[in-house]
Amino acid sequence: MSKIVYDKDDRFCVYAKEAGESSNQTRQAQHKEQTSLIYSLDTKISGLLLLAKTADAKRELRNAYGSNLFIFEFVLWAYVENALLEQWDCDLSIGWDAHQAFLSKLKGKKAYTQFKVEQRYGHYHRIRATTHYLRPQQIQLHAHCGHLEVLGDTCFAKKDHHVYLSYLKPDFKKSSDEKPLSSGLHIHLQHVCFDFCGQHYNFSSPCPKDWVVLEKYFTRYLQ
Repeated sequence: MSKIVYDKDDRFCVYAKEAGESSNQTRQAQHKEQTSLIYSLDTKISGLLLLAKTADAKRELRNAYGSNLFIFEFVLWAYVENALLEQWDCDLSIGWDAHQAFLSKLKGKKAYTQFKVEQRYGHYHRIRATTHYLRPQQIQLHAHCGHLEVLGDTCFAKKDHHVYLSYLKPDFKKSSDEKPLSSGLHIHLQHVCFDFCGQHYNFSSPCPKDWVVLEKYFTRYLQ
């Protein structure tokens, strides 16, 4: 993980996590900085992490997180078979077992995600997902409920929708060793906003570099 910024009073710090980084790597960063993790991201998701550096910051930030005073904005890429609304909400409760999240009114906890289509390239859509309290695998599961096949999702999507140049470019010959234009689960926590000690904080993290390449090819061949 790479450090983005410290709070000027040294009460917390913000890290940028890459997709696929293990929980051990997160714990190593916590140990190095002597910090406490305020919320966690699924291993496959990239984006922002917030770590408290003092006991008071840990208490206040976790209270704010539990009170829905955070705003989390994700960017995701998905394959969409049928037409979508520009914006919709999903408020289905989420439970968790040893393997993955599941929908449950009886055993689940309240979860809410707002989805908004930002760009359409044929069947491929760039979508913003916003929530205030993040449950495990919430974005993947709520996206699946909205009939979104998130690229790289191996838990809920019907098939692996990685994109290859041979899919997009008519005269490109596919080879047996062709690699996808981008890899991994295409969900990235881009923005985190919260209030702390009377001040508003808004942190951002750029999307993975291969997503920029992916959208370049979408623009060239699907518009």
